[in-house]
Amino acid sequence: MIPPRFHRLTIRDVRRETPDAVSIAFDIPPELAPDYAYAPGQYLTLRTLLDGEEVRRSYSICSGPEEAELRIGVKRVENGAFSTFANEALQAGHPIDVMTPTGRFGQIAPAAEGCTYAGFAAG
Repeated sequence: MIPPRFHRLTIRDVRRETPDAVSIAFDIPPELAPDYAYAPGQYLTLRTLLDGEEVRRSYSICSGPEEAELRIGVKRVENGAFSTFANEALQAGHPIDVMTPTGRFGQIAPAAEGCTYAGFAAG
């Protein structure tokens, strides 16, 4: 397993989902595609400088592994430095540091044929 690390990626698309949330998709260069392959339940950590200070925030991946994109959702949080930046300033073509996917919140074993799985989460 490769340890998580940051790469500078280009934002492919910023889509307004609600008045206070955007989803952000990234261009993944072919040579980094294996590093950014992900499983359901993983997240990305983004890193940028805001007012001269490094800011890191983690967001769940909201696209499915079978989709042809890597996308996260960012909801604006009151007084949130990164969430406000993402909702107001990020746009397609903007470069940003994105860590390779991490996290293990998901099904570990493959689903057995004929079985039904249900999950409940709150927070």
